[in-house]
Amino acid sequence: MPLNGRTSASPKRLARAALATALVLAAAVVRALGPHEVVLVVNDASLDSILLGQVYQRLRSIPPSNVVRVSIPTNVYDGVSTDISPEDFARHIWLPVTAAIAEAGIAPQVLAVAYSCGFPTRVTTTPPISLTGLTFTRNRIPEGESITSGRYVSDLFAGPSSAGAAVEPSATFDQMRNRLLEAMPLPAMMLAFTGERGIAVSEAIAALERAAASDHTSPSGTVFFAVNDDVRSTCRHWQYEGAAAALRDRYGVRAVVSTNLPSAADFPLIGFMTGSRTVATDKLTLAPGAFADNLTSFGAAFHQAAHTKATTWLKDGAAFSAGTVDEPYAIWAKFPSASIFLHSRAGCTSVESFYQSVRCPLQLLMVGDPLAQPWGTRDRLTLQGLGTAPVTGRLSVKAVMAPGAKGHYSKFVFLLDGKVVGRTRTLELDTGGLAEGAHALRAVAYRTGMVRGQTYAEQTFAVGPRP
Repeated sequence: MPLNGRTSASPKRLARAALATALVLAAAVVRALGPHEVVLVVNDASLDSILLGQVYQRLRSIPPSNVVRVSIPTNVYDGVSTDISPEDFARHIWLPVTAAIAEAGIAPQVLAVAYSCGFPTRVTTTPPISLTGLTFTRNRIPEGESITSGRYVSDLFAGPSSAGAAVEPSATFDQMRNRLLEAMPLPAMMLAFTGERGIAVSEAIAALERAAASDHTSPSGTVFFAVNDDVRSTCRHWQYEGAAAALRDRYGVRAVVSTNLPSAADFPLIGFMTGSRTVATDKLTLAPGAFADNLTSFGAAFHQAAHTKATTWLKDGAAFSAGTVDEPYAIWAKFPSASIFLHSRAGCTSVESFYQSVRCPLQLLMVGDPLAQPWGTRDRLTLQGLGTAPVTGRLSVKAVMAPGAKGHYSKFVFLLDGKVVGRTRTLELDTGGLAEGAHALRAVAYRTGMVRGQTYAEQTFAVGPRP
């Protein structure tokens, strides 16, 4: 990895169910970004993509309306190579995905994209950028020098940009959209890469299952910054002591900056950051929900045999990781900053933590579970007013927080079959315009605060025959 000094920039500032009875489909859980705000994109030309997408939809209760299916022709992407041209990205991915979002009527609620496996990882712009990078910019290709130099500054980056600079308070994507409005980018992650030099689909499934099980468990362990004299490491050294001190002082987390690699006394690791061509990931014990990476040239350049790949971290226990798809040089802005651990610990999801900690995310491929949230408050929500009998006429349903809620919930949203139909605590719904049969009703409650945790409950109800 050639040395390139720090760059400076001025900030510039996204199934059906039983018919006769009401059935709880998803247990109420709390998270920052919610499943109704994520679009899951599946490549129907890849069996692995279909399988992994089905698993993820089930694990995270992604509404059927939020699952977009594309089919990339094999002459464009054969499932083995990693590259796609910008023209083919637009034609076979971006335009079909955005058209499907618009047709489903969910554009106002979509804040992020999760790509299943079975997708190319690198778009052949000049220089190349990642699949997630071009999605983030909403298919607008930035000027080439800003990509190469890392001078592009994400509107979601929360700092720091230099030693001693402050990190902005952690926030959730809905709060960022309220600020950015139409300028809000579309953050994206890839669940896994299962092509050559990636991981097996079975390993990707296991990683997603571990990540989902880690939600709200507040795992204990060590955040470990392993330093060495390689430029891969030295380019981020200025971040480590400040982040470690904040983790200790603010959250009581054990945080270590050391020239040694972690030992058994440091395990499990709730976070690991280093700079090295290769890491023996299988020798480390990672806690469920952990982030880990090794800043290097080819972490997500799957066309290259060299260097430890980002997906290896998923196989060996991490919930999320990242790597660049092309030579990034030793530019810290192109990689996650140490502040990622502060955002995760504050209760943000992995995708929110990523994008607040990366200043120039264009060549970075983020992999893993975008909804992983090891830290956060668990409160429960129930729906009142849905019986077991088929419904005709008007329906009144109230969202009620269970006793003992730890936060104040001031915003409520109702979704019918995945689409927002109400923004009040009590929904008055005229079922006269609904098709006969089963419908899914989901209520979402948002907790007050910058990291706006949310809890949801979903039930099905049946619309009966007209009199």
